[in-house]
Amino acid sequence: MDRSLQYRRLWFLTWGLFAGFAVVAMRLIQVQWLDPRDPDTDEPVVPTVAVRKPALRGTILDAQGIPLAQSWITVLVRADPVHLGSHAREVAHLAAPFLKLSETEVMERMRPVQFPVTNSIVVTNGLQVITNLQVQLKTRRSNLIATNVTLADWHELSAVLRTNRFPGQLQLIEERERLRERVRAERAGIPWWDLAGWWHSRRGALAAERQVTRRLRALQRELLPCRRNGLFSELVQVRTYPHDHLAAHVIGFTTNNFAPESRAKGLPVPLQGAQGLEQRCDRELRERPGLVRMRMLRGREYVPGRMEDIAAQDGSTVVLTLDIRIQEAVERALDHAVQRLNPSSMCAIVVRPSTGDILALANRPTFNLNDRRVETLEAFKNRALVDSYEPGSTFKVVTWSAVLNEGKASLEDGIDCHYGRWVVPKIGRQIQDDQGHQLGVVSVLNAFAESSNVGAVKLSMQLQPERFLQYVRDFGFLARTDIECAELSTNRIALPDGGERVRISIGESAGRLPSWDGLTASSLAFGYAIRVTPLQSLMAVSALANGGILMKPRLVQRIEESDGGRVLHCPPRQVRRVVSPETAAAMVRAMRAAVESGTGRPAALEDFDVAGKTGTAKLSLGGAYHKGDYYASFVGFLPAGNPEVAIIVTAERPTTAGKAYYGGKACAPVFREIALEVANVLQLAPTVVRSNTVTAGWNSPSLHGGGPL
Repeated sequence: MDRSLQYRRLWFLTWGLFAGFAVVAMRLIQVQWLDPRDPDTDEPVVPTVAVRKPALRGTILDAQGIPLAQSWITVLVRADPVHLGSHAREVAHLAAPFLKLSETEVMERMRPVQFPVTNSIVVTNGLQVITNLQVQLKTRRSNLIATNVTLADWHELSAVLRTNRFPGQLQLIEERERLRERVRAERAGIPWWDLAGWWHSRRGALAAERQVTRRLRALQRELLPCRRNGLFSELVQVRTYPHDHLAAHVIGFTTNNFAPESRAKGLPVPLQGAQGLEQRCDRELRERPGLVRMRMLRGREYVPGRMEDIAAQDGSTVVLTLDIRIQEAVERALDHAVQRLNPSSMCAIVVRPSTGDILALANRPTFNLNDRRVETLEAFKNRALVDSYEPGSTFKVVTWSAVLNEGKASLEDGIDCHYGRWVVPKIGRQIQDDQGHQLGVVSVLNAFAESSNVGAVKLSMQLQPERFLQYVRDFGFLARTDIECAELSTNRIALPDGGERVRISIGESAGRLPSWDGLTASSLAFGYAIRVTPLQSLMAVSALANGGILMKPRLVQRIEESDGGRVLHCPPRQVRRVVSPETAAAMVRAMRAAVESGTGRPAALEDFDVAGKTGTAKLSLGGAYHKGDYYASFVGFLPAGNPEVAIIVTAERPTTAGKAYYGGKACAPVFREIALEVANVLQLAPTVVRSNTVTAGWNSPSLHGGGPL
């Protein structure tokens, strides 16, 4: 062929290409600049696509801002062996570093697992019906590969799977590159103006390169389901409690809410509060997931068609009055007491009398919030609110307060305690003092300090029963305190491992007065015939420490929205005035005497004036009192002159040998241990001035903490 003819054809081809490019360029200019149109008019748009954005449950903080409960999103990574196909090893190689597993472990978990499926086929043969059972093997499509994978690691892994080339792709790309390199080497020896020579050098490798490209595209189509669905995620919201068992009954815990109306595709299983503050503040703590409704065009979002965009909002932050430092001290003191006393249960509460703020609340037995495996369901009971008991002598603060406030007696008046034995007129009931006390005619102050039952009954008889009951109600007994960590439900039925159904009360108890008969009035005076909770007893004594004003117990300081918006403050709230300031001051004096020279001497502190009252009551089981089963308690506050904290300690069935079941022996030393820690945490200034010379006698509680009681 004439060489000039070849050149003419080549020039015609070149000009044709230039003309084609010019037409395309003009069309682009028309579409983009001169006559732009909405793609909706030309292209089919996928209907609304909803993408949900997860949010986190709110955080619970103590008064110092230390987290007590918090959440985060974690990922469960699962694999579909069917979509992975023959590329499982390649996917395992890419995924192992992000899953913190070895490649061998990932491969083992990706291994297809088959399980039998039985199909029932009904065949009618004339009048006879034959059922054939066919067993087929199916492959499990959801193998669990890894748990607790962070969202950041999962997103990075997803990007790697979408964008990284697999080894098979790399081999084909390298083969194609070798073909192109050979063409480039051949062209190196051809002059730039010899276009025909360039064309001939290309034609030699064109067929082989096309074949490699077809294989590469086929492999890419094969890898598409592997990339998209070979590994997939399942979001999980993890609720953790950094301090394990600390304040377990106050904080409570959550459970998964599997109700169909509460679940949404693409979101973790929502959490719901099951106990304590997690339940009472569930509405405030609950998160609000985000939602984007968009329209898709060719697999991508068409941004002008976005219909709705609601941002995800985390749950509100709940800030408590609880102080984790004081809570740790209380829990530690209870652990020491349990080892010493071996009781069936104990509880302790610390409150600030002026505001009603709960600084610490603990129970034994208890449980780990992150584990919740317990030997008995009794460990879940918040005994400070749930268990009602006959308080014994701690209730005498009500008796003395009522009599003093009504002006029926004063602390300096004399009262005949009949050496610890007295028969109540008309009803013929004998009242007996405990702990070997044989008091004769003493002052009302000394009768309280020595916890005389005879004195209590004789004083209460100066009041009309209705008037005495009104004081009982005014002090907060026979009514729920409505503290924030008390569950909303009153009881639940649980099925323990033993198989027997048990009813467990989890709601706050209001206390109760079981009945009223001829003996009730005399029993009520020294803390029998009425059932109260430890929190009610503490708040009643706190009212005396607060000048006669009863406060509502407060656990929640404020609730802060996660976006920094609205803050709901929960200020202290007065319930009512129960006694006059003068009566309250007189009762503080009487309670100081109980610690300095009476039954509460083991609670005395060297550096602080302490006011308190012991209590010991027999336990009633099945309507009868059992000898040897006691409920011991001690309630008090410090400094007595300007109370900063009030503390109650209770112990059910302390079993230490001797008479350690008395409130003064069992609970007063625990009060003392807690009080020392609290004074140190709050940096209270000492109220007892000591000189370098010791002048106190051997009976001084500052030397040995009091005598045996």
